[in-house]
Amino acid sequence: MFSFKECKVISAVPIAEIKKYLHELGASEKPGQKYDYGSLEIKIAAYNDTAFPDIGVPRHTITVNGEKALAEDFLTSFRFRFLSAGG
Repeated sequence: MFSFKECKVISAVPIAEIKKYLHELGASEKPGQKYDYGSLEIKIAAYNDTAFPDIGVPRHTITVNGEKALAEDFLTSFRFRFLSAGG
């Protein structure tokens, strides 16, 4: 459904919630905030916004390596899982 220039997204979802989601999917944790999920490798990293450093919302980059179609499917599912209408 979504098309990604790169197989990564920036998210303000708390890391604990992201980890919980990955564990629910059955992803296996590796050192360095990395996870294996099937043939995909998922990495969570802090995102440091140099354009707006005073904004106090912690953000993270979720990068997915592997077959592009599978990585895009994972990221689409991730986005839907944490989609919020602000309510």
